[in-house]
Amino acid sequence: MTNPPMPNRQTKYKTLFSELAESKGYKILEPSFSEKKANIDLKLEGHIGGKKTIVSIDIKKSNQHSNQWVYIEFDNSKGGKGWIYGKCQFIVFETKKSFIFIPRKKLLTWLTSSQTIRFDLPYVDKPWNSKYRLFRRKNTLETITQIKVSDLLSIEGHQVWQKL
Repeated sequence: MTNPPMPNRQTKYKTLFSELAESKGYKILEPSFSEKKANIDLKLEGHIGGKKTIVSIDIKKSNQHSNQWVYIEFDNSKGGKGWIYGKCQFIVFETKKSFIFIPRKKLLTWLTSSQTIRFDLPYVDKPWNSKYRLFRRKNTLETITQIKVSDLLSIEGHQVWQKL
């Protein structure tokens, strides 16, 4: 009898989130192949007002370098639209003690209208310098920025699930 493989950092946060969602009474649904390509990691099935509801989720692992900042991807490494433009209803950011749900469209609106991200300045040279600035990895077309976790908490419709 062999033991199941241990989750690595790439999957551990998704396992933690799934266990937390199940403990809250949600059923975890696997996305289809096309949904996965549209940045949907999983779907949650629950009931709101007695009516079955399914929401799509894109889960982002915590920032290894700072628990106060999260990365946002505008363009992927091939120059296509980044995950902020995906099809999920909610982006869920992992922090040290919680998972923060943000409606994806409201986050996108905040990013483009808050005048916090400095789209007008040149790209920075290192990802850790991308706090409210844009960074592009060498030899790729990826464009990312960082915003504070506290910024997420100001976005209408956010929810926080404390880790178990």
